[in-house]
Amino acid sequence: MGRRIVKAGLAAGAALMLAGCGGGSDPAAVAGTGGAGGEAGQGDGDGGASRTASLAQPGSLTVAFCQTLESDGGGQSYQVILRSYAAKDGAFVGEHAIAMRHDAEPAAVCEGDGPSTNTAFNKDLTLVAALVNGDRAAAFDLTTGQEVGAPDPDAFTKRPDNGGVAFHPVTGRLWYDMGRVDSDATGAVASRDPKGGLKTEENTPFEKVPDLLKKDGPTAETVLATDDIHAVAVPAGGIVATYSTDNGVRLNKVGPGSGGIGAGVYLTEIAPTGLDEDNREMCVPSFWRNATTLVCEFKQLTFSADYKKLLKTEDLIPENDRINSQPVLSPDGKSFAFLSKGEDGRRSLFRGDFSGGAPVKITTVDAPVADEDNLRTTLIRWN
Repeated sequence: MGRRIVKAGLAAGAALMLAGCGGGSDPAAVAGTGGAGGEAGQGDGDGGASRTASLAQPGSLTVAFCQTLESDGGGQSYQVILRSYAAKDGAFVGEHAIAMRHDAEPAAVCEGDGPSTNTAFNKDLTLVAALVNGDRAAAFDLTTGQEVGAPDPDAFTKRPDNGGVAFHPVTGRLWYDMGRVDSDATGAVASRDPKGGLKTEENTPFEKVPDLLKKDGPTAETVLATDDIHAVAVPAGGIVATYSTDNGVRLNKVGPGSGGIGAGVYLTEIAPTGLDEDNREMCVPSFWRNATTLVCEFKQLTFSADYKKLLKTEDLIPENDRINSQPVLSPDGKSFAFLSKGEDGRRSLFRGDFSGGAPVKITTVDAPVADEDNLRTTLIRWN
């Protein structure tokens, strides 16, 4: 089922000229941080302090940029920049920027489809999850560009291929699938301490995956991300909202599985009255406010406690023709933030409240590079 669910990834975008193929470049050299400079003091006029500041400071909003660079040989490489801004007034908090190794692709921050960008970074925004050579789960330091917890390059070992990788947003462990088509796979999914490496790996067999999906929301979302599924789960787990291009947002419950491979096979679609084949909401699920209230882009859907009926649908912002990104939830659950582009072509951060009213502009977020055709920009988190 995992491959049949459209993976509505929340991609990001950024960066500058590739400073060589290896990681390890000075972020200042990689990402001329002065960039186009937004309204809130973006840039590096602080003597480099912005590149050492914590991006996950409480009350800050973090935007990811990813620039895709084409090589002469036809391959691609990626540059990733994270910038944080104060949610209160848009003040620039800090920046991390790296050039990814030529053989590494970030998980869900550079392509249009894939799991949520929330699971592409660890909780303190110092590491990014990636696949090396398309089949090995890895984590890279967002200040040095170096892989952390890398395997011994001289070891004689054989490991299952990994097709998906994600950070657990609470525990910080790196999760990945253990070979969807590999008969040598030792489990359905595995996790490890990203810096501790393979010696800290713990495997979960196929029959235990439903238990993970029912454990809690963050765990369910992380495990489904290893199957490249963008999903948002209720806080207690067990009920998951996904999206397909044909049917829009769909509700799923965790079941015994329908055969096949990947965590997605344990999801069974349910069709509440009001959200079925005759009543579709063509929006990508963003987050659950509680066990029965789902925010789906800029619609709020309220379900009955047994999920058999859609009780109410509300618009969160006025109707408009702007280009708006997926919203993220504030830590106190009372507000949300999002990126929006108007007629002038510039993106800005806006804050909205569930109590109603028009969104309020926080600050303009200009691209750090001029080549916006190959740049993806995403608001990933309200810290």
